[in-house]
Amino acid sequence: MVTAPAPRRARRLLSLLNRPVVLLAAGLGLSAAAGSGFLAVVNHAMIPAQVAPLPGLYFLFSAIGTGMFAGFEQEMVRAVSRALALGQSESRVIRHQVRNAAWVGIGTVAVVCAAAPYITNHWMRGHWGVFAELLLGLVGIWATFLVRGVLSGRQQFRAYAITMVVEGLARLVPSAALALSGRGATWSYGLIFALGSMIAAFSGLLVARAPVPAAGPAPVSATAAEELESANQAAVRLARLTGGILAGQVLMYAVPLVVTARLNGNDALDALAVAVSSAVGLTRLALLVLFPLQAPLLPKLTAAAAQGRMSDVRRATAILTAICTAAGLGGVAVSGLFGPWILHTIMGTKAYLSPGFLMQLAAGTLFLLLANALQSTLIALNRQQTILVAWVVGVVAMAVFFVLPLSPLATAGLSSIAGPLVTTVLMTVDVLRMTSPTASAQHPAADAATGRTVISQR
Repeated sequence: MVTAPAPRRARRLLSLLNRPVVLLAAGLGLSAAAGSGFLAVVNHAMIPAQVAPLPGLYFLFSAIGTGMFAGFEQEMVRAVSRALALGQSESRVIRHQVRNAAWVGIGTVAVVCAAAPYITNHWMRGHWGVFAELLLGLVGIWATFLVRGVLSGRQQFRAYAITMVVEGLARLVPSAALALSGRGATWSYGLIFALGSMIAAFSGLLVARAPVPAAGPAPVSATAAEELESANQAAVRLARLTGGILAGQVLMYAVPLVVTARLNGNDALDALAVAVSSAVGLTRLALLVLFPLQAPLLPKLTAAAAQGRMSDVRRATAILTAICTAAGLGGVAVSGLFGPWILHTIMGTKAYLSPGFLMQLAAGTLFLLLANALQSTLIALNRQQTILVAWVVGVVAMAVFFVLPLSPLATAGLSSIAGPLVTTVLMTVDVLRMTSPTASAQHPAADAATGRTVISQR
């Protein structure tokens, strides 16, 4: 059998690894897996009472950090890629986004500090050191989202992926070394987790200095080219998107936070709370399929929408949602077949959770996948108000199950499906309406903040 020479195979491998989707899959996969890996390490290294404050750190960091700050990245991507597509200066929109992000960041930290006694006693078992580590992590993730937004908007996906690899390794390697040494404590594991985002932000500042890939703007009309996004428009869009993403994080993380808060008081309940937290982290792994596709897709969707190519927007959205549906259904099957074994053997949980319960959590992840995919399209279409409304209505639908007289596990399973399902339906309706042939012919892309048409007819 004739095989390709080694140098040729090496070049093919390097060519494959240089593709944006592959690079982002590796980087984002490692970063996200580091979260579940971190929980697995501490579950094996310490007793449940010592581990108990760390799931609170993990989920609050994810819920608050992603909920309040992830909008910075997506709005930065939209603003930078739109400016480049229309031949405008990126520095102006970057300054607008950073200024708006600074106010949101200061306000978020202030609110978290004001709620410190409740947060510390309710979710961190009174461990104030872990609360300080939460603040440290929030500062790091604030900076990381901004830097990644610039990198993605410029389509510097290799540099983007580097920040994800650095974040994952900065959490996994030190925590594993600490576990092997046998000297780990709750505060030291929490510090390692918090510093991961700080180190990622620093690495992003270094790689952000790379030159922007050469790509001239596509031809657009004078009306579109002259349209500059004002600071007020940027602030309104960021506020709407941030509110929507925060509500989305409530949907994603309210289940473990609410349920585990009800499961405390003895060792058995502590073990069950840790198991539920680990199960949510496990079933959310299907979201990894979306992130490597979302980062390179959003700049292209934004450019297509800015140039009035709604058929391209609709086609790309259909492909992305099909991939997300397949991944979500696969996650449901894997959770039912192997979930209990993975939780007990690999993640080290001490309490048993049924396959049916894990499949409910995975079904909720399926709808979260679809909602986040549709959110990318809505951002490109400047439909931030739809994002806000859809996620908030989803939170309301989920909250109904929190007040019903159900067991903690029944509450977790049913609420994890209801909220994301409602959000997905609302987003789907608006995407279909905005990208329909009739809407494209009349108003290719109406400005969400002002209602004015800012994109020319093709």
